[in-house]
Amino acid sequence: MSLEALVNQNYKHFSESDRAVWTYLSAHRKECEDMAIKKMADRCCVSRSAVMRFAQRLGFKGFAELKLYLKMDGQKAPAHNDLTHICKLYQNVMNSMCEKNCDPMFQAFDAAKERYIFGEGMVQASIKKEFKRIFMSGGRMLYDAPSGQEMYNLVPMIGSSDFCILVSVSGENKKLVDIARKLHIAGAALMSITKNRENTLAHLCDFNLYVDESNYFETPIHWQYESTTSYFILIDILFFKYLDYHQRKETSHETG
Repeated sequence: MSLEALVNQNYKHFSESDRAVWTYLSAHRKECEDMAIKKMADRCCVSRSAVMRFAQRLGFKGFAELKLYLKMDGQKAPAHNDLTHICKLYQNVMNSMCEKNCDPMFQAFDAAKERYIFGEGMVQASIKKEFKRIFMSGGRMLYDAPSGQEMYNLVPMIGSSDFCILVSVSGENKKLVDIARKLHIAGAALMSITKNRENTLAHLCDFNLYVDESNYFETPIHWQYESTTSYFILIDILFFKYLDYHQRKETSHETG
């Protein structure tokens, strides 16, 4: 899991000191790889113990382990616009999805009275359509939330017994972030699908799914193209994990 994903996962529990440390670290990643904890604390205007608590909040034993993780993350090969890199992105999403424990997400998904999926833009519309199509074959219907003002009109109808999926490539779409805040207050279970980066939408959601960043290709007619296949791989594997989840539940019930 990337450092950004760890931050997204734990951001809702961050203190003011945690946010100060992350703000500095995210802007000076390379410099922080070999920085002493006292210097880090001074740069962030917090105590040494606050830096230690930040590292532990992310699941590390201490600041030294966080620095090692940061250094290893920084040694990843730079992205290249070639077929090998694109195939690597597909493999990354397959590996991360296969390793991810989705059972809590599926429990909330199944327990929901109604299920909604939000997203704006052509790419997001394609992702929503595929998500609906695949999960309909598993007997789960999702209501495709409209875009624009109609999306806001839907929000008062959603409550604590509902499950909402929010799709945003950047995770910073202002309308979706605003909608997520309103749904969070309403008590709905929220799941985000975004790029693997720190983003506001993921901070607001109970469950997060990611795809790695991909580069833009320049086409022969000088358009920029970015592969979105990783999102469809993610959805496909998620559905197979959902089927496995139900199979395990049935087996447990039969043997229980």
